[in-house]
Formats: sequence, structure tokens, C-alpha cells
Amino acid sequence: MILDLVRQLGAWSWLIAAVALLALEIAAPGAFFLWFGIAAAIVGVVALTVALPWQAQLTLFGVLALVAVFVGRRYFSRNRNETVSIGLNERGRRLIGTIVVLSEPVVDGRGRVRIDDTTWRVVGPDMPVGTRVRIVNADGSVLSVKRTEETY
Repeated sequence: MILDLVRQLGAWSWLIAAVALLALEIAAPGAFFLWFGIAAAIVGVVALTVALPWQAQLTLFGVLALVAVFVGRRYFSRNRNETVSIGLNERGRRLIGTIVVLSEPVVDGRGRVRIDDTTWRVVGPDMPVGTRVRIVNADGSVLSVKRTEETY
């Protein structure tokens, strides 16, 4: 029954498959079905304009799908924005390089700073309250700081 439907639709079956694959990509994103959908659409357009046997259509689909997957993966991996993931779910790492003022003195290597609405534990050389410090490292919720003369 399905084979009869494909024979009746001819080249249109490739375009229907392309729409189905692209819809599947929307339902299950991951840029996987997208490439197969593009390959099916190209084969459908070629099959509408040039009379090709089904074996040639299937071979063309396989080649185009492989090319689309390799080109697409290469393009997207090269243009990925790496800065988005830096410090993701690691709030302390995002603070590295920030200049803040000590809210509690650093005594025996331990103190506190207030950043926005959060108080962070800091480690570093002993310093009085109000000293400007630069965050140089983060280990979980503990920030390593050093004295700086720079302003915000």
C-alpha cells in the first residue's frame, strides 16, 4: 500500500518526506533530521525536473544526506559561540577579573565580599575592610582575591 502510494506520487513523495523530516526536526531538535530533510527536498526538486529511476534517486539522497551532514556539522561547530558556555552554572567563575570592595576584613587569609545581593567568602592576603580587590580565581563558592589599585 505504501509503495503504491509512493509510485503514484512519484517525485512528490520526496518533497512530502522532506516536510515530514523537517517537522520531525522541529519536534526533536538537534540538527539531525534537518540535513536529511534538506537532502530529500533537493532530490524531490531534481526528480520533478529530470526523470530519474528510483535507484538513482535513492543514491542521490544518500550522497546529499552525507554531504549535508558533514557540511552542516562543520559549519555549526566552527560558528558555535563558545563564550556562552564559559562559567555556565559556575557563578564564581564568571566573577573572575571583577574588582570588588571587601565587606569584611581578610584575617588569617579569610574574609568576605558583597557582590550584588550575595556575600562571598574570599581567600587572600590579610587586608582591611574597604580594600579594592580583584577576583583571580574561584573554587566553588570561595573566591581568591588580590589587592588592586584599579577602580571599578
